Amino acid sequence: MMPNAGSPDSLARAGRLLGLDVGDRRIGLAVSIPPGELILPAGHVQRSNRRVDVAAILEEAGRREAVAIVVGIPYDSQGRSGEQARKTASFVRALERVAAMPVLTVDEGFTSHAGAAELRDSGREPSRERGSVDAAAAVAILRRFLTS
Repeated sequence: MMPNAGSPDSLARAGRLLGLDVGDRRIGLAVSIPPGELILPAGHVQRSNRRVDVAAILEEAGRREAVAIVVGIPYDSQGRSGEQARKTASFVRALERVAAMPVLTVDEGFTSHAGAAELRDSGREPSRERGSVDAAAAVAILRRFLTS
């Protein structure tokens, strides 16, 4: 978390939070509705290149009137940074350089699996709806942040 960004609860009361599940092909999106009790999937952004991806996320944050961006970091089961965690941390640093709002992180541990299970529970096939899995994972990331 960034210093002086506020507690998850105070940020959630201050306004909407944009949650991100950053993958190699897509970035899943979710948005919290103040005071943070309602979190909705908000689609996904197809990855292009770093500059385009950062611009797309900032556009989404502005369009959704987000007061902060919350990014899930995929640490391994021992809490270590693997390749995907390093890629995501690099993306977070790129966002932090240009964002006019706090960019915070939370351990996303297994949120993609939870997102896929949520789709299966609703009778949908995750393998056919990868963008929906990413958005559901972003919901789980925001939920984890708000309950941390």
